[in-house]
Amino acid sequence: MLRKQPGFSAIAILTLALGIGANSAIFSIVNAVLLRPLPYPDANRIMVLNESSGPGQDYSVALPDYFDWQNDNTVFEHLAATHKESRNLSGIPGRDPERVSCASVTRNFFSVVGVSPEIGRIFSEDEDKVGAPPVVVISDRLWQHAFNRDPTVLGRSITLHDQNFDVIGVMPPQVTSPQDTDVWLSMMRRSNNPAWMDRSHHPAIFVWGKLKPGVTVAQARTEMKAIAARLEKTYPDTNGQETVVVTPLLENLVGKYRTNLGLLVGAVALVLLIACANLANLFAARGAARAREFAIHAAVGATRGQIIKKLFIESFLIALLGGVLGFFLAVWVRDGLIALSPGDVSRFQQVSFDFRVLGFTFFVASFTTVLFGLWPAWQASHADVQLALKAGSAGSGDPPSAKRARDWLVISEIALTLTLLVAAGLVLKSFSKMQALQLGYEPRNLFSARVELPWKTYSSREKVGTFTKALLDKVSTLPGVQSVGIGSNSPLMGGWQTGFWREGAARPTPAQMPSSDLEVVTGDYFSTFKTPLLRGRIFNDRDTKDSPRVVIIDQAMAEQYFPDEDPIGKRLFVDAGNDEEGNVPSEIVGVVARMRFHAVDEMAPLPVVYCSMAQAQRTSLGLFVRSSMGAASLSKSIRDVVASIDPNQPMFDPRPMIERVQETWGTHRLLSFLFSIFAALALLLATIGLYGLLAYTTLKRVPEIGIRLALGARPAQIRALILSHGMQLLLIGSMIGLIAAFALSRALQSVLFEVKGIDPRIYLGVGLILFGATLVAAWIPARRASHVDPIVALRTE
Repeated sequence: MLRKQPGFSAIAILTLALGIGANSAIFSIVNAVLLRPLPYPDANRIMVLNESSGPGQDYSVALPDYFDWQNDNTVFEHLAATHKESRNLSGIPGRDPERVSCASVTRNFFSVVGVSPEIGRIFSEDEDKVGAPPVVVISDRLWQHAFNRDPTVLGRSITLHDQNFDVIGVMPPQVTSPQDTDVWLSMMRRSNNPAWMDRSHHPAIFVWGKLKPGVTVAQARTEMKAIAARLEKTYPDTNGQETVVVTPLLENLVGKYRTNLGLLVGAVALVLLIACANLANLFAARGAARAREFAIHAAVGATRGQIIKKLFIESFLIALLGGVLGFFLAVWVRDGLIALSPGDVSRFQQVSFDFRVLGFTFFVASFTTVLFGLWPAWQASHADVQLALKAGSAGSGDPPSAKRARDWLVISEIALTLTLLVAAGLVLKSFSKMQALQLGYEPRNLFSARVELPWKTYSSREKVGTFTKALLDKVSTLPGVQSVGIGSNSPLMGGWQTGFWREGAARPTPAQMPSSDLEVVTGDYFSTFKTPLLRGRIFNDRDTKDSPRVVIIDQAMAEQYFPDEDPIGKRLFVDAGNDEEGNVPSEIVGVVARMRFHAVDEMAPLPVVYCSMAQAQRTSLGLFVRSSMGAASLSKSIRDVVASIDPNQPMFDPRPMIERVQETWGTHRLLSFLFSIFAALALLLATIGLYGLLAYTTLKRVPEIGIRLALGARPAQIRALILSHGMQLLLIGSMIGLIAAFALSRALQSVLFEVKGIDPRIYLGVGLILFGATLVAAWIPARRASHVDPIVALRTE
C-alpha cells in the first residue's frame, strides 16, 4: 500500500522526520546548557556573589568587603575570592610564548568546587599569604598541550609574565572554573596591593561560596543583604546603596540564555503539535478513503485482528522510516546550532546527542501515527459491512463528526502557524534593528588583536611607550595598511570604568560618583576607527608624561555634563588608573562622536573619557589596523612584528572587528534564525495539511459537484465552493491564532530590541502570507473540481 501511494508515504515520513529532528536537536541543546548538572559535588550549593547598586548595576567585589563577608556570614561553608586575568606563558622548551587564561584565587576556592587535584596538591596556608613563594596549579588541558601529560611536571618552573612559578598540582579535566581557567595562582600573595585594599575600588574580584548543608539560596540572600546593610552604615562613603547579589553557579553561567532557550522550546513544541495534527489528518483522511476496502476484507472473511495487523504494519513502517530520517536530521540540526551558538559559553560546545529526548519525541510522533493509522480499522470493525459495500468509494459520505474533527485539526495548524509566523517576524525585526545599530565606528576592514605586556618588564611609561612606538611604526609599513591605533579598554574588548567630576563642583562621595568608560589611546586611534572629531583636537606629541593632563570626551559626555556650552578648555577630575594618583584635573581638548563600547545586552551605555597613553600607563593593549589585507595574512605579519620587538611577547586573540560586533548579537541571530526555520516548517506543514483536507473533501464531493455542473453551475462557481471552505478554515484559525500571538508577543517583549510586541505591519504581513498559502493549498483541488466531467461523476453512483 505504501508503494501504491508514494505521495502520501513521502509526506507522512517527512512530516514525522521534521517533528522528531527539530525537537530532538533543540531539547538536546536545552538539556546540555540548562539541565545538565555541573561537574562538581553538590553543585547546587555553589553560589557566585557580586556587589550591586541596583537592578542592572552589578559589579565586582571590593576586597575589604570580601573579608567582612567571610568573617560575618553564617550561611556559607566556604567563601572564596577569584580574580580572572591572563598572562604570557613562556620558558617551555620547544614552545613559542602563548597566552593562557589565569585566575588568582584564595586557597579555599578548591574547597568550594570540591574537587582534588589529579596529581600533586593545591596551595598550602603558607603559600596563600603575602610574601609566599610563587606556585601555581595548572589545568589538565594545559598539562596535555604544553607538557604532553609528563608526570614530572610537578616541581617544574614555568614563566608567567616574566616571573617564575613552580607547578605544584594538576586539576582534573572537569575543573576549568572560573571561565575556562588554565592556571590558578594565589590571590593572597597580592592582597597587600594598595589599590585592592581600597574599599571604593572593585578590581574585577568575584566571590564563590558553598552553602552549608540545609541552607537555602533565599536564606543566604537575606543574610548577605543584612551584612551589606551593616557595611553601608559603617562605611557610608564607599558602601552607600550597595547590596550583595547571590546567584547559583549554573544560573550565573547560563541564566541569560534561559529565556531564549525556553522560547525555542515552545516554538519547536508548536512544530511538533502541527506535525502531529498533520499526521492525524493524513491518516484519518486516508483511512476514510479506504473504508470500502476494509469492508471488502471483512466481507470475504478477514477478522478485525487481521485488518488491524495490516494497518499496524503500515503505520509502524512509516513511523520507523520517519524516525530514522528524523535522527539524521536531528544530528545535522544540532551541529548547526552549535556552530551558531555563543562562543563564550563552553556548555554550548559540549552538547551531546540526547537519546532520551529522541526516544520521547519519537514516541509522541509514532504514537500519533499508529493511533490514527489504526483508527480506520477500529471504525471498519464496527461498521455495517452491507452499508459500506453499497456506498461508492468516491460517493460515500463521512459522518459529520469526522468532518468536524478534520476541519478542527487544520484550524489548529493554521492557528499555531500564525503564532509562530508572528513570533518569527518580531524576532527578525528586532535582529534587523540590532544590526542597524549605530556603533560610532566602522568595523569593516578593521583588524584587531591583543598584546599583554608583563608589568615586571614594562614597569614604566617610557618602556611601554618604546614598545608601542615600535609596534605602530612597524605595522604601519606593512602592505595594505592604511592606519594603526592602540587602545587599552577598547570597544567589545573588556572595559574600564572610572569616576569623575567637573571642576568647580564639590567632590562626590564614592557612592555618588558618576561613572564613565575610560579608554587610553595612542597612534591614529580615531582615524583607524573612522570616528569623527567633532570639536577641538586629538592627542599629539606635546601630550607627554610631564605636560598638563588632557582628555578627549565623547558626544554623550558633552551633551550630558556640558549642555548648551562648549566643553573645550573645561576641566574634569579623572582617575586615569595611574598608581597612587587618584583623580587628576584634566583639560578637555576634543570631542569625538559617541562609540558603543559594550554589547546592547551587557550594560547601559556610559559616556566615554579618552586619555593619552603617554599620560596613563597601561600594559594591556588592543591593536587596531585598518587594512585591505586579508585577516590571516595580516595576523601572521603582526605576529612576526611583535616577535621582532620582544621574542617573549605573544600576540593573541587576532580577529576582524566585524566578528566581535557579530558576536554581540550571536544569541539574537540564533533566535531569529531558528524562529524563522520553525515558522517556515509550520507554514509548509499547515499548507500540506490544508491541501490534503481540501483534496480529500473534493474527492468525496465529486458526485455532488457532478450534479451541480449538470444543473448548470459554472466552473468558477465550483472553484469558489472549494476555495470558500479553505477561507473559512483560515478565518477561524486566524482568529484563534491572533489570541495566541498576542500572548506570545508579551512573552517575547523581554528579548526584543526596539520592537513593540504588537506590530500592525508584522500582523498584516503574516496575514498576507497565510492568505497566499491558503490560496495555493485550495486552488489545486478547486481547479480539479471545476474540471470534473458531470457524466463520469454521475456514472460512479
